[in-house]
Amino acid sequence: RLLEITEGSEFLRLQVEGGGCSGFQYKFSLDTVVNPDDRQGQRAVVVVRVFEQGGARVVVDVDSLAFVKGSMVDFSQELIRSSFQVVSNPQAEKGCSCGTSFSVKF
Repeated sequence: RLLEITEGSEFLRLQVEGGGCSGFQYKFSLDTVVNPDDRQGQRAVVVVRVFEQGGARVVVDVDSLAFVKGSMVDFSQELIRSSFQVVSNPQAEKGCSCGTSFSVKF
């Protein structure tokens, strides 16, 4: 689905923010610019957290990566909404029924 809605250099950005009913929430947006906080490394060695499969790209900033490492992103279509969702997050202890917020394993 991501390839159908993006144009040119657009990609899906996944961020984790404080909030939601479980403590943290996922935020998805379309973007074209890789920000400095998407990068990790020093000077000549810069690693950008871009995940690509079949031409579809997802960018995760370094801070958010710790909360979603090992997760999968999927597109869900339901009667009440259609959206990208994080599924099978090994860093999450539990999530809310809407799938947009979660609590972290300690």
